[in-house]
Amino acid sequence: MDSPIAETPKEAARRFSGSILEKGFEPVALHTYTDREGASLYWRIRAKHPGTGEKWIRPMKLNGHGYEMGEPKFDGPKPLYALNTIAANPDPLVWIVEGEQKADELNRLGLVATTSGGATSADSADWEPLRGRTVAIWPDNDNPGKSYAGEVATLLLAMNCAVSCVDVEKIGVPDKGDVIDWLAAHQGADSADILALPRLTPASEVQGAAKPQKCDVEGWPDPQPMTVKVNAEPYPIDALPETIRAAVAEVQGFTKAPIAMVASSALAALSLAIQSHVDVKRAEQLSGPTSLYLLTIADSGERKSTCDGIFTKAIRDYEAEQAEAAKPKLTDHRAALQAWESKRGGIKDKIRALAKQGGATAAKETELRALGDPPEAPRVPKLIYGDATPEALKWNLAKLWPSGGVVSAEGGIVFGSHGMNKESIMRNLATLNELWDGKPISTERRTSESFTVRGARLTMGIQVQAVTLRSFFDRSGGLARGTGFLARFLSSWPESTQGFRPFTDPPENWPALAAFNRRVAAILESPVTIDGDGALSPFMLSLTPETKAAWVDFHDQIEVMLRPGGELHEVQDVASKSADNAVRLAALFQVFEHGTGATVGPEAFAGARQIAAWHLNEARRFFSEIALPVELANAARLDDWLIEYCKREHTHLVGKNHTRQHGPLRDGAALDAAISELANLDRVRRGTEGNRQIIYINPALITEGAAP
Repeated sequence: MDSPIAETPKEAARRFSGSILEKGFEPVALHTYTDREGASLYWRIRAKHPGTGEKWIRPMKLNGHGYEMGEPKFDGPKPLYALNTIAANPDPLVWIVEGEQKADELNRLGLVATTSGGATSADSADWEPLRGRTVAIWPDNDNPGKSYAGEVATLLLAMNCAVSCVDVEKIGVPDKGDVIDWLAAHQGADSADILALPRLTPASEVQGAAKPQKCDVEGWPDPQPMTVKVNAEPYPIDALPETIRAAVAEVQGFTKAPIAMVASSALAALSLAIQSHVDVKRAEQLSGPTSLYLLTIADSGERKSTCDGIFTKAIRDYEAEQAEAAKPKLTDHRAALQAWESKRGGIKDKIRALAKQGGATAAKETELRALGDPPEAPRVPKLIYGDATPEALKWNLAKLWPSGGVVSAEGGIVFGSHGMNKESIMRNLATLNELWDGKPISTERRTSESFTVRGARLTMGIQVQAVTLRSFFDRSGGLARGTGFLARFLSSWPESTQGFRPFTDPPENWPALAAFNRRVAAILESPVTIDGDGALSPFMLSLTPETKAAWVDFHDQIEVMLRPGGELHEVQDVASKSADNAVRLAALFQVFEHGTGATVGPEAFAGARQIAAWHLNEARRFFSEIALPVELANAARLDDWLIEYCKREHTHLVGKNHTRQHGPLRDGAALDAAISELANLDRVRRGTEGNRQIIYINPALITEGAAP
C-alpha cells in the first residue's frame, strides 16, 4: 500500500519550477486535468517571464510515491481539460479555446469551456465526450490559432457536432489576441455577452479553415525552451597526454566505438595501474586517492568490452604472471594451513576428552592459544573484477589484494544487482563511496570472520544502459544522488556509432597501443608498499605552486556556478566533486608520463581540467534527461535528432515513419508521446501529406544561428 503523499500539488509545482523562477519567471497557474468524476489525473504548471513574455509550461503527475514531471500514460488519446465540468453539464454549449488559462476564464463566468492544450494538440486529444454536442470555438487571432480552430472543427464535424466559431476579426480582437485580451478590454462582460458574440458556421468560414492539413512555415509562435536539455560537446581528446591520446586514437580507428568510451577504457586502465602507487595532496589536510570511477551510458553492442580488453591487456598479463609466480608459495601455504588445522584439531579433541573424564584442561588450552592464528595466505595481485557485489569487493580488498577495479560492459551487474536491492542499497552505496574516498571500512559479522578494509583503492569503469540506470534511480529513491554516489563518477553519454562501423581488418602493428601497454606494465612492476595489516601506503604527490593556483582557479570557477540560478546549480552534487576528479586525473597523467616524482606539474593539470570539465557537462546532460521522467527525456532526445536531421537535410519536415525507423525512439507509443510533448512546447506540429504523417519543425529552431 502506497504511503500518503505529504506534499500538495501546489508545493510540488513550486519545487519543480524552482530553477525557472530563479531566472525571473513568475508562476501563473496550476491547471488540473481530471476524469469525468473530478478525480485528478495530472497537472500543467504554467509560468511566464514578465520581461520577455516567454512562457514555461510543464506537465506533472503522481507516480505512487510522490509527484514527478511528465504526463501519465493513457491507453488512448489524452483527456480534455475540465472533463468533469463537461460531464456535469450535458446540455449547454461547450466553448473550445486554445489553452487551459482561457478555459478557466470562461468557466469562471459560468460557461462550459475546455481545451486540448496548445495550438498543435488537437489530434492527440480524446474529443469523444463532445460527440453530438453543440460547440463554439474561440480561436486566437493568429495563424496557429486559426489552424487549431480548423483542425478542431474538422474533428467535431465528423462527430456530428453543431460547430460554430467566434469571428475574432469582427469583435475587434487584436492581432495575436485571445479570449483573455477580449475580456480585459470588456470589463464586466458576463456569459450573456459572450453568448451574443458573432460566430461563423461551417457553411461559411469555419469549413474553409478546417481544410488545411499542411503546415505553413509562417505564423509559428516562438518555441518554448527545452530547459531539460544540455548540448553535447566534442570529447577533448587533445587534452590527453600524448602517449594516451595516440593509443586512444589508434584503438578508436579500429573499433569505431564512441571516442569518449574508448578514452574511458584507457583512463580506467590508467587508474587501476597507478592507484596503488600514489595518492595526491591538493592542499593541507586535503589529500586522497587517485582512483577514478568512470560511467559510460550506452546500449549493448557499442564495443566497450573490446576496448576494455585492449587497454587492460597489460594488467591481465600481469595478473597471470603473478598468479603463476605465486603457485609455489600457495602450495606451501596450503600445506602449512593443513598442518595448523591438524594440530588445532588434535588439541581440541584432547580438551574434549579430558573435559569428558573430568580431567584438567588448562595445559591444553594454553597449548591451543600458543598455536595462534592460522598462517596468512600470500597476497597475490587480483586487480580486475567483472562481477562482484560491494560485499565481495570489501572481502577481496581486505584479504586478497588491496587494489582492484570493477571493469565491465555490463554495468547492470552493479546497478541492477542483488547487492543493490532496496534492503541493502544504502549500505552498499556507502561502501562504494568510502572506497572512492579511501576510508577504512569495518565489517562486523556474527557467523563468520569480521574484518576491516584499510588503505584499499578501487577503480570502476562500467557501462550501463539508460533503462537500467533509470530503474536504479527509481529503486534507490533518490539515494544515488543524495548519498553522492553518482557524483563521484566521471560520466559520459556518447552518441552511438552503431550503423556507421564498416568492417576493417585490424592493423598488423599497434605502435601507440604498444607504447601505452609498455608504460602500464612498467608501472605494475614497480613495488607496492603494503603494511602488516594489508593496507596500501602510497607515495603522496603534491602540486607545484603553479598547479595549485590553477586548481584553485578551477575550483572557484565551479563554486560560483553552484549559486541559485547558476549553470551548475542543478548538479551541485556532481560539480562539488569535479575539482577532486580533476586533480586525480592530473596525478595519473603525471605518473604515467613522468613517473612518481614529488609534484604534479601544470601541464598535467591543464589537460586534466579539460577532461573533468567535459565529464561535468556530460553529467549535466544525463542528470537533466535520464533523471527526468521518461516522457520528458524522450522528448529531449527526439528534439535533438529532429533539429540535427532538418539542418543536415535542409528541410523543415520529417516523415513520422522515417523518424521511427531512424530516430532515437523506435517504440510507437513513446514516439507519439514525445511528439505531443514537443508540440505542447511549440517546437513541432503534426500534419499529413496524403496518407503520409508528417512532423513539421518550428523554423526558428533550424534557421542559421538558431539556439536549440
